[in-house]
Amino acid sequence: MTPSPRDTVRMRKRLLHLPWRPTIRLYFIVMNIVVLCLLFPSVSYIFMRDETQFRDAQLADTIGRMRESLESRGAILARSMALNAEQAVAGYDFTFLNVMVQQIVDSDSEVLYCVIMDNERRAVVHSVPSRIGVVLSSDLAHQAANVLASDFPVDRPASSLETRAHFLTGTWGERGVPVVEALVPLYVGQKRWGGLRLGFSLEKLHDQIQRTEAKWASRMWQFQLYFLSLIGIFFTIGMLVAAFFTHYFLRTIDVLRDGVQRVGQGDLSHVISQQGLVCAEIVDFSDSFNVMTEKLRLSHQQLDEYSKGLEQKVEERTRALKEAQANLLRQAHQAGMAEMAVGILHNIGNAITPAKVGATLLLKQLDESPVRLHAGEALGQLATVVSGAVRDPAERERLLAIMQLLPAGIEDEYSSIVEELRQIRDKHEHIESIIKLQMRYARLLGASDEVDINRVAEDALRMLEDSLRKRVVRVEKNLTAVPAVRIEETQLLQVFINLIKNGFQAMDDTPVPGRRLVLTTGREDAAAGRVFFSVRDNGCGFSAEEEDKLFTFGYTSKQEGSGFGLHSCANYLIANGGSIVARSDGKGQGAEFTVWLPVRPTAAAAAADREKGEGAAAVPGEGES
Repeated sequence: MTPSPRDTVRMRKRLLHLPWRPTIRLYFIVMNIVVLCLLFPSVSYIFMRDETQFRDAQLADTIGRMRESLESRGAILARSMALNAEQAVAGYDFTFLNVMVQQIVDSDSEVLYCVIMDNERRAVVHSVPSRIGVVLSSDLAHQAANVLASDFPVDRPASSLETRAHFLTGTWGERGVPVVEALVPLYVGQKRWGGLRLGFSLEKLHDQIQRTEAKWASRMWQFQLYFLSLIGIFFTIGMLVAAFFTHYFLRTIDVLRDGVQRVGQGDLSHVISQQGLVCAEIVDFSDSFNVMTEKLRLSHQQLDEYSKGLEQKVEERTRALKEAQANLLRQAHQAGMAEMAVGILHNIGNAITPAKVGATLLLKQLDESPVRLHAGEALGQLATVVSGAVRDPAERERLLAIMQLLPAGIEDEYSSIVEELRQIRDKHEHIESIIKLQMRYARLLGASDEVDINRVAEDALRMLEDSLRKRVVRVEKNLTAVPAVRIEETQLLQVFINLIKNGFQAMDDTPVPGRRLVLTTGREDAAAGRVFFSVRDNGCGFSAEEEDKLFTFGYTSKQEGSGFGLHSCANYLIANGGSIVARSDGKGQGAEFTVWLPVRPTAAAAAADREKGEGAAAVPGEGES
């Protein structure tokens, strides 16, 4: 019986002694429970705390307003009674004071008592008649006496508006009724005589406070019940939604795990179905996994085919080795041809040298010829003889005219011959320079060395100087100092010659005054490892369709072209780590060919690096001597 993928994974875990790790299902369950159990209680606590603080602030504000209202009413009533009391005390009309106090207590249910006492705490007027004349000893009486002595001056203030009520808090009577007492000083004449004490019961205020607190408590209970109900509903909905999405996500994970396990067991034809996948990222992952599986299957198939066709591979490798051998033979043949070319060029140079020397000597003889230098003087003397010897006037005039024209003709003939000889000598010198260049590059065939691309560009221009002069092409050189490159100089020269020839040949249909060839060298940037050489012309250009085929073998846009030059240039540059790029704005807009070459370390730098590495290797480590 074949074990299931899950059993296979479990067996591998037991064999490898892998530690237990929770599943994604357990992760999601714990995560949802933690998030929901933290989120909803935290939100509930925040709302409850804010609502409780709001309730306490409102309740404190309500109680403060009620107490302020009571104290304001008590202060007004106490000050008005104090004015009447001062007049009555000044006139010793205590009967009026007793009647006034009794009326105040009877008319206001919140007023518990009204007392007028002197500075020694003796009750002169009291709402309880039995207390009149008694020295008061209650806590409130002591507090009132202390306040009168400390807070109110002995002398009457300059303005009656400065007389203010002072409030005391305490209890009254045997029941200990909570009261708030308004204390106002009494002045007789200019001296403080005593004070008026008006006590208000706080039972009604406390009842109102209790009713207000009960009302707020009921509202808070309703709010808490309502909010907890909403929290419960949302918590239930959150749990259901989390379970719903977790179920679909876990089902997606199961599909992926089953597919991975089947592929891991060798079923490379298995494709993960995207029918039950719910996330875009997982769909992308399944696509990538299916592509990877397909590539793996193709790789296995290719390996099978490769193993079956191993003999064919060996034959192909043998054929490649034979081609390499033929290439070596061809290179050896080219080396021999180069040696022959050096000998032939040497013989040609030896043959041209005497001709150049002869032309130089002939030029010197013509420049110093007596006929050329003294012909005019001799003919002048001859003209004198002819004038005296010839009798016929017409004949004499004709001979004299010939003698006058003869020196100019001789001078023109000599100048023409001298100019032709100078051109022959210049041609000889030009041929000698080309032979020297060819001999130098023939000796460099197959050698890779540090090459200055600016020098190679100058050599290519010298070799093509005659062709450029015939076509009346104006050459502009923007050659900047660049690092040397390691490359076969002969082949690089051939690449530059091909590009320059293509440039001036592309301008054959361009008007003569507008023929311009621009050669540029430079470096990509300060830190880059590439240099470039570009040739830009203003010739026929090419289209975007032709650009894709320029470096294809056999393709050419010239009537007599072979289609091999640009192709061989591109192959050689690519083989040496370089590249070539062609660009044109379109037909008739000119073209630019750019050669990119990598800058490799020079021999001196490589030797320095090797010495540095050997020096580092020679330093003894710890524990060595």
